[in-house]
Amino acid sequence: MKQSLYDPRLAARPRTYAAADGDWHIDAALSEISIQFAVDPSQYLGTTVMPIVPVAKQSDRFFIWDKSYWFNIPDTLRARKTRANRVETAVSSLSYYTDNYALEESIAYEDLSNADEALALEESTARHIMQLMMADQEARIATLYTTAANVGSGVTLSGANQWSDPANSNPISDVMSGKSWIHLTTGQRPSTVVVGQQVNDALLLHPDFIDRLKHVARGTEAEIQNAIADIFGVGRYLIGGAVRENAAEGLPTSASSMTFIWGKRAVIFHVPSAPGRNIPSASYAFRWRPAGFTDFVVETKDDDDIKARLKRVNYFQDEVITASQLIYLVTDAVA
Repeated sequence: MKQSLYDPRLAARPRTYAAADGDWHIDAALSEISIQFAVDPSQYLGTTVMPIVPVAKQSDRFFIWDKSYWFNIPDTLRARKTRANRVETAVSSLSYYTDNYALEESIAYEDLSNADEALALEESTARHIMQLMMADQEARIATLYTTAANVGSGVTLSGANQWSDPANSNPISDVMSGKSWIHLTTGQRPSTVVVGQQVNDALLLHPDFIDRLKHVARGTEAEIQNAIADIFGVGRYLIGGAVRENAAEGLPTSASSMTFIWGKRAVIFHVPSAPGRNIPSASYAFRWRPAGFTDFVVETKDDDDIKARLKRVNYFQDEVITASQLIYLVTDAVA
């Protein structure tokens, strides 16, 4: 039996989705609640650091222009009664394949009936699967950006050079070196610096930043991040604060092994504010939505065969490093 929810907040921006079968419907309200309360944008960076490109096919190829043809300066002087010098360009291609990522969780009818507030139980389930989906995406994207084979250049810090050594390290100079490398190599000025939570904490205690940040009015987190972006000379300074559990499920708390997904690293790179044709970008997330599927929202279905209400989230995506020269990695930025 279908169930519909009305949320007046969504009336001004209606959305329709094709469900996999007629018994599924979209929990628009639960999707919004999951985004607002379960996923903190300051921790789960996701596609804010990897722009989404909607695609019409599950797999395809895209063009990569040869950089050298854009920066070799030709002889433009033309003699009388001669043709202008002719220039050429060259392109290669890369491919993508969008895999389907999905999670489903069930709530027994008995639990719905026994719960003091059945809707709270449904919201918790929706938040749970949405957060797991976001964490999985975050881990994939962070791994791509922080794998040495995927980046154009970088440096591994040690000892007194690590930013956790306030007396001897120079984080501003290290970031400027990365920016200069990207600019010289590609002609593009990097747009973004992403640091792991522990790296950010060290920077806030570093004398180079304490002196520069003391004049920030109010000193809210957003204002401090904007101020650090200004210090580094980039449009965005983002903190990768998401964590993951590395121990198996069901073990005692004493066996817990939590780590930050972005680790003790800093990544300097360039991505555009929005994807576009012939716009350089370090990476893109190719997102496909075939007929009969939804796209990263919470769905609900009653399954009378198992006497449970199901919640599901799914999407098709492939994350691709499209220009490694637009990425500079600082490994072991802090001890």
